[in-house]
Amino acid sequence: MPSKTFRAVAAGVVLSGVAVAAFIQIQANDAPSTELAEPVPTTLAPEAQAGSTEAEPDFVYRVGLLAGVTTTNYWEYIGAEPTAWNAYVLGPTKPALYAIDPAANTLVPELAAGEADPTWDDQGWRVRIRLSDDLAWSDGVPVTAEDVVYTFETVRRLDLGGGWADAYQDEIEEVVAESDTELRIEFGRRPGLGLWPYGLGLAPIMPAHVWAEQSERAGSAADLYALDDPGVSGGPLQIVNAGADMIEAVANPGHPGSGASRVIYRIFPDEEAAVAAVRAGAIDTILDPNGLSSGGVSTLAGTDGVVIERSPANSVRYLGFNLTRDPMSRPEFRRSLALLLDRGSVTETLAQEADPAYTMLSSANASWFDEDQAAAISSPYTRSLEDRVAEAVSGLQGAGYAWQSLPTVVDGALTQGTGLTIEGRPPAPLTILTPGDEYDPARPDYTSRIETTLETLGFDVRPVVTDFDTVVDLAFSEDDAGARQYDMYVLGWTLGNPVLPDYHRWLFATGAVANSTGYSAPDFDADLNLYQQATAPEEARAALWGMEEAVARDLPYLVLYHPEIVEAYRSDRVGFAEHGVLGGIQGRLGGLEDLRPRS
Repeated sequence: MPSKTFRAVAAGVVLSGVAVAAFIQIQANDAPSTELAEPVPTTLAPEAQAGSTEAEPDFVYRVGLLAGVTTTNYWEYIGAEPTAWNAYVLGPTKPALYAIDPAANTLVPELAAGEADPTWDDQGWRVRIRLSDDLAWSDGVPVTAEDVVYTFETVRRLDLGGGWADAYQDEIEEVVAESDTELRIEFGRRPGLGLWPYGLGLAPIMPAHVWAEQSERAGSAADLYALDDPGVSGGPLQIVNAGADMIEAVANPGHPGSGASRVIYRIFPDEEAAVAAVRAGAIDTILDPNGLSSGGVSTLAGTDGVVIERSPANSVRYLGFNLTRDPMSRPEFRRSLALLLDRGSVTETLAQEADPAYTMLSSANASWFDEDQAAAISSPYTRSLEDRVAEAVSGLQGAGYAWQSLPTVVDGALTQGTGLTIEGRPPAPLTILTPGDEYDPARPDYTSRIETTLETLGFDVRPVVTDFDTVVDLAFSEDDAGARQYDMYVLGWTLGNPVLPDYHRWLFATGAVANSTGYSAPDFDADLNLYQQATAPEEARAALWGMEEAVARDLPYLVLYHPEIVEAYRSDRVGFAEHGVLGGIQGRLGGLEDLRPRS
């Protein structure tokens, strides 16, 4: 897959139009996670600006970004340009039937007037939902059921992909406006939770009255994405100007969700410049999917009027294995490394505020985490070193490994084996790709610990420290012969929508778009199918932990740690109602809905 295409997919499926940017994203600290074009200099049409300049704003929220938007066309953003930076700016401009309460990790009504369960009769499965009449587009026109119908029909007519296809799934047969505030949704089967309410319920809604005429002339997704966005908002913010250095948005009077009358997004060339602006009081916070680097924290620590806030990140760091190349293809090799690498002590040394990971799902996602299941998965890796070494060596010997001198434990430390052969032949040198990231020394340092662990088994290991984009390109593409181009690599993912985790499908399903390892397991795919069909949270949770167990058993990834996200804000100007929630301030698109101005 071409790297730009992969990055557009991997950057995320944005499901929530307002409350949370629910994107899956490769983690980097030295570069944006997507291949960004130059920021799009755009001034919206005069009629879009007219309503925003009638009164002087009461409070201006000033936000720093490290990259600009690549489009102001919301259709294109969801369909082909789901970058984190686009999400920060464009995400708050469109409504959905439901939003996400980030503190409770639950759905809350937005356009919907309440909950609605699927029902069945002789005509099939359907949802009837009553809508609130409290929301309006920024030009004063009410948001109605017709807007939902228009969005659905446009997605289907133009066969829109990306986040549109994921939200308006094929199993939705028809969406009908029975009145302005009554919506009927027809399904081809009993909808699982991922279809309703966590799919269509979180799908962005577009304004039919300003888009219908020009979108009717579009014959393809590319035609639609090329159109000028009229700039009418149904979310808490309306963009009135988007330039290369600054983007301006104003509160939509038809939506109650913004704590600021105006938001100014200032675009900085790097973190150092943005941090300097926070320290000088020129901006209130920085939105960056990676949070502050250690250098940024050091610069801002102790600054009067600045709070450093730490939150669990909805993400994981991991070692990926090429399952199509020996010896990574052998379960015994992967298992031995998992047993011998002391993730607890290494994480404590290299990423002190992080948690060692044994499952993809973090304990910070409390509504989905299962302490008993997680303990059972981690237990083989937290035994004594002697027990772990004995199991690792025994497994490898059963797979044809032999040594002149066995790896063993002496005085509580693992000593190196010598003279390793595999089925009578010495192994070839192994490489580990890792970003050489000055802002995240844990990754190259952790790679060095993995190198040392493999060397105790007798392997010659050669870390390849390179730039982030090169690691991504090699890990997520194939050569002309269709072969994967790496042995192992170290990267990280943010894990998408925490309310209904969907990362297993993207990362581990047979043939999945972001399946970089070649992993394929029938029992995993069976649990994934159960997860996607689940109609109750209990069913979904059981299937999710079935997938977690399969990944922990088969080890396409060796998960390393769950990081935290560190952010800073000017406490002399702003406060927030929520603190320490999963994903932090940037996971709430700047905390617009729980923002508490202080001046």
